[in-house]
Amino acid sequence: MIFEYIKFKNYRPYYGEQTMYFRNKNKNQNNFSIHKKNIVLIGGLNGHGKTSLINAIFICFYGRRKFKQKEYDELMRNAVNKKHLSEGGKEGSIELAFTDETGSYAIEVTFNHRELKETRRVYELNGDLKKTREIATTEQAFYDFIDQRIPIDVSQFFIFDAEKIRDLVGEQERSETIRAIQKVVSLELYNQLLKDLDHISRELTSDLRKQVKDDDIKNLFDRLEEINEKLDRFESEEKQVDEKLAILNEEEVNLQRKRREMISHSSATKQQLNRWIGEYEEKLKQHKDFFKKFKEKDLQQLILLPAIRVLKQNIKREKEYLEAKFREKLQFIDYDNFIVKLLEIDTDPPLTEKQKIQIKMNGRDVWAKLNNIQRNVLKEKIQVIHDLSNKDYQTLINYPEARSRDIKPVIEEMKKAEEMLRKYQSQLGDAPDEIDTTEIDEKIKVCNQKLGELRVRKKQLFSLTRKLRDERSRIQREITEKERVKNELGPIEQKIDLITRLRNATQEFIDQVTLLKAKQLKLAVETIIEQMFRKNEFGEVKFHPEKFTLTIYNQEGKEIDLMSRSEGEKQLIALAMIWALTKVSGTQIPFVIDTPLARLDSIHRSNLVHHYFTKLSDQVIILSTDTEITQDFYEELFPFIEKSYLLTFDEQEKYTKIEEGYFFEKVTNPWLA
Repeated sequence: MIFEYIKFKNYRPYYGEQTMYFRNKNKNQNNFSIHKKNIVLIGGLNGHGKTSLINAIFICFYGRRKFKQKEYDELMRNAVNKKHLSEGGKEGSIELAFTDETGSYAIEVTFNHRELKETRRVYELNGDLKKTREIATTEQAFYDFIDQRIPIDVSQFFIFDAEKIRDLVGEQERSETIRAIQKVVSLELYNQLLKDLDHISRELTSDLRKQVKDDDIKNLFDRLEEINEKLDRFESEEKQVDEKLAILNEEEVNLQRKRREMISHSSATKQQLNRWIGEYEEKLKQHKDFFKKFKEKDLQQLILLPAIRVLKQNIKREKEYLEAKFREKLQFIDYDNFIVKLLEIDTDPPLTEKQKIQIKMNGRDVWAKLNNIQRNVLKEKIQVIHDLSNKDYQTLINYPEARSRDIKPVIEEMKKAEEMLRKYQSQLGDAPDEIDTTEIDEKIKVCNQKLGELRVRKKQLFSLTRKLRDERSRIQREITEKERVKNELGPIEQKIDLITRLRNATQEFIDQVTLLKAKQLKLAVETIIEQMFRKNEFGEVKFHPEKFTLTIYNQEGKEIDLMSRSEGEKQLIALAMIWALTKVSGTQIPFVIDTPLARLDSIHRSNLVHHYFTKLSDQVIILSTDTEITQDFYEELFPFIEKSYLLTFDEQEKYTKIEEGYFFEKVTNPWLA
């Protein structure tokens, strides 16, 4: 699926008719690019319309199903633009267009301020995105139409606020989250198939029982009916447990959020500051120990390294020179003997010493030429200043050289630790005492205790129903076998036999595909975590094949408490889970991500830009402030950007204008319809 455009007409901050296209109208104009242009970048300061845009997508797709009643009533009361109302208008609308493998469609939702209601229409579009006909549909048919594309309970994985998505790390054991994850990777569909087969089997068995009179088979049917009654009772109880779990999970999430708000709304306490001071003092001590060892062991060798290398080069050249000279001396032994004897002969007139030296030198050149002696090595004379034995030479030439090290990152970390230490020490005197969260902690404890009991009971019910289903399958096989022996199978027996074999094969398939999906998720999460995290402290990743929950272990094999990680790390882990789900599901659904880089440092931001957004899906719509996608990150994303817009609230006109371009490169054009 790909979003084509969203059109606002006097909706909330958007006055008049304004359209935001998510794809270039000329779809072939970027075919020459080597990059996949999958990014739609929408910039806007806080309060300029980003949240209204996301809610508009939710309203078009899911209506009141996506919101709590109070929240949706508030949206209805403020759905029509205030400037338009002041001019006597009463209606506003949203129109969202998308294309999938079945065609192109537009969903139009109109709001009436006086009646506080919405009217929904669905249109089929042609290749030019023009409306060709209205599709008549009931409310339930429309919801089925949408849920076949992006089911409401999995929308949280595709359209989300990146700061809130970090809650996924702490909520992954919630039954709603597990069901949503299983739906994304198609496991819920397989489980529904299993339930449908059980239902068919029960109906056929009931029909067969009316025809069978044999006492043994009758006893089997009685046991089968007893099993079915127990299964009905257990499944009903499981449904009640799921409902209670949903309520308690919601209560626990709200309590945890309230607790975090209590802590976040207060300044750092003395206990927190003392803990942080201790952590940075320990980091500072580690850095100082490092530099002490570096100074004692490596620094001296690093300083001497150039001189050591020059010395090695010199003694190597001297040795080569001496060896060449010795080889030459061996080659001229006969000549030296000959010339000595020759020059001892008296001549008339006698030769001078200078003439003897000339004869000796020139004779050496003639001798070398006649005997093909190569003398190139000795053309350059080298002054030998080192008198080394072979042992001393080997010691020096093999002397280990210090390995150069880049200590700049360590220095930067040390400076950062010193700066943070000074900051926390200066805050310590004015810091309040520890925030008292005893009351809310006790509520969370009670809530978790109840959740634990319910989860244990759910696990027991799962085990009991699995055993009963296995026994039911065994009895059905036994009944079928007895009937087969008794007489030739009739149509109903054949159907039961077929359904039983089909159900067993389906169960085996589900068991195998569940393990396969868990393995695929594990590999996908490991891959993206390795790319996005600058640390290598994360070791093995596991996905529980029944609970479908994520567990990460450190390099020592110990489980990491994900809730104890920083908010930024929890956000990255949640994004990694979403990335993995997308890859394993094999579906192409557009992503809409609000404030994706909040609370992340520059390195993690860079990793997210390079390894996440550009690979996540065929369409990733990013909503950002100017402090998130900065100019540097914008330039890195630019080759992948299909469209970019800027939401600007006009203080004088009192409405938001949509402009093409981003903070650093915008084209003023508020009327894009």
